[in-house]
This record gives sequence, structure tokens and C-alpha cells, in this order.
Amino acid sequence: MKTKIYAILLAILLGTCTAMASDLEKRLETETPADEATDTTALKSRIAIGVQVGTDIGGAVPFPFKHIPDKFNPYPQLSLSLGGKVTIPLKAKKWALGAEVTYKRIALDADARVENQRFEGTDQGVKKTQYFSGTAEMSMAFNMVEVPVYAKYTFPSGRGNKLIFGAYGAYYLGTRFRVTATKGYVGNEPDEFRNAVTPEAPIQMDFSSSIGSWDAGLLLGYEKKLFTRFDLGLRVTFGLKDIFTSDNKYFDYKMLQMRGTLVLSYNLFDLRTRDK
Repeated sequence: MKTKIYAILLAILLGTCTAMASDLEKRLETETPADEATDTTALKSRIAIGVQVGTDIGGAVPFPFKHIPDKFNPYPQLSLSLGGKVTIPLKAKKWALGAEVTYKRIALDADARVENQRFEGTDQGVKKTQYFSGTAEMSMAFNMVEVPVYAKYTFPSGRGNKLIFGAYGAYYLGTRFRVTATKGYVGNEPDEFRNAVTPEAPIQMDFSSSIGSWDAGLLLGYEKKLFTRFDLGLRVTFGLKDIFTSDNKYFDYKMLQMRGTLVLSYNLFDLRTRDK
């Protein structure tokens, strides 16, 4: 419920910005002195304010990669992201700085063959750490506010092709990480057979409480100007922080956010600056 409220508030805010954009740009044009039209040093740089929609494919994956199960079938769940952006040109005409604020949901389902996965189970009514080996279904989701900050390099071809590289930070508004063991066996020690697990009597494991509250990493991407105000971007992000807290006792390896992002942005208006 909380994440829906955040999304609604962000949509209202962006809608308000869109409604104000046209009026503000007209005012900027009418308030521009006439002699500036002939001033070759005036209004060369423009700070662009825009909105964007997009989608992400990917999620948290085991790292080092050797911990990815041999039998692992991911099923990404696509959701629309919504955000705003600002682009600040630098004196070197090919370079600019950019920043964004985006609400997004990253979700991934998968089925895999796991070995000795630890979880909080019960043995004769007593809670204890147990080990599962067999086939399992996984479901993860992260609702977040993401803030990328990056540099843009415009290639000299004149076709609006840009290289993007930088970093991002994200705050989780809500998370889910659940595993359903469907076929295999459970023991109180690694590789021990104590109880069979069947599709008729699966075991539910919930690791959501072990997930941290934020993420950070690097991004690399490409942007192409489609029309006067529209840009299409492709980027990949590499998380540097384990999604689990440091006191996590169920995983011997890290899980890092890795995903691809498709973004369509629209520049609402430009704040004109002098470049003398």
C-alpha cells in the first residue's frame, strides 16, 4: 500500500511539472530581451528538465557467478518506471552532467536446482537452521526510488548519439525474497536426508527480512535523440552492494543487482543560461 501511495504522489508531481512546463517556457521566451537575439554570446547553454518512462529487466544474481546454479531459469517481470531528469551542459560542448529521480519496481521469478540452501525450519516442533537440496521456485521484488548521477559524452557525428557513464543510489520502499522448495529433501546438516519434500507438501522460505534498505552501483549506457525533445536510452547497471544485510546467516555469497534498462524521455523545457 505504501509503495502505491509513493507512485501516485510521484505521478501527480510529474503531471504538475508537465502542466507548468509549457507556461514556464513561454514566459522565458517572452521575457528574453530582444537584443539577446543578436548577442552571439547569450543563451548558448540550456539546462534541460524532463520526464521519462522506462522498464528494467534483471534482478539480484549470486556473486561470484560460480554460485549461480547450473539449472537456473529466470523469468523477469516487467514493470513501468516513472521519473524526472535534469541535464546540465558543460563548457566543453560535447560534455554534460545528468541526474534523475525514478520510481521503479524490479521483479524476477526463477526456478532452480539448489544444494544445501540454509533456512529457518522446524524439527519436531523446535526451530533450527536446516538445509534443503532439490528443486525450488524463487520470487523476488524491489520497489525503489533510484537516483542516477552521470556524465554524458556526445559523439561528434551530429546525430545525437551519446555515451552515458556514472553511478546510482537507490532506497528500497518495499522488498520481497521468497523461495518455495517443491521437490527434494531436508536435513539438519549439509547433505543429510531427514524429510522428503514433494509438490504436495512444499516448504516456504522467506528471506525478505534479511534484505537491506538501500543499494548503490555503476551504470553505463547509450542515448539517442529521436526527435527534438525525445531521447531513447539503453543502459546497464551493476550493483556493488549485497542486497542482504551483513548479519545474514542463510547465504555464503553476495547477491548483487544487475539489470538492463530501456528509457524514453521527454524534455519539458530548457532553462537558458549565458555562456560568455
